[in-house]
Amino acid sequence: MFEIDWSKQHCGVHQARAGDLRIAMPDLRPLLDTFPDEPEKFTWDVKVHMLMPLQFPCIPNWHRDFVPRIDGIQRFELCRPELPMYCWVSGPPLTQFKHGFLQPQKWHRFTQMDEHRGVPAAEFCWRGFVRAVHREIQAPKDEAILRRHSQVYLNADSYQW
Repeated sequence: MFEIDWSKQHCGVHQARAGDLRIAMPDLRPLLDTFPDEPEKFTWDVKVHMLMPLQFPCIPNWHRDFVPRIDGIQRFELCRPELPMYCWVSGPPLTQFKHGFLQPQKWHRFTQMDEHRGVPAAEFCWRGFVRAVHREIQAPKDEAILRRHSQVYLNADSYQW
């Protein structure tokens, strides 16, 4: 189990190289050392959320990641399901895939064809999410990899302040 204090991290990184992630977020190095594939073959995203009850850390509707779009239309025939993606989540709320929920603090392999959705937080919490996308699906950026914000999604019918 990894004891990462997510409250002391950047908001995360966006489309980073593995080496850049290790420099930007050194507390994640032990986690990256457990990655089940070759880190340099992947583009890395990390999202850090401070959540209140009923906030979603990611899209709450069923969706697929990195489906190519042409003129705003998703083109599933352009997906590359032979290329892996991986994700890791620190703890609840756990991302739900069609086959079940992610196990916390374990790497999960998936593809562009695997539907999943966010679920709302049940309590106040910090949540770390790490995603590695094969570089042939999404190339890393050359600069400005630090996230400036991490969005949350709200249910308009149950939102309270």
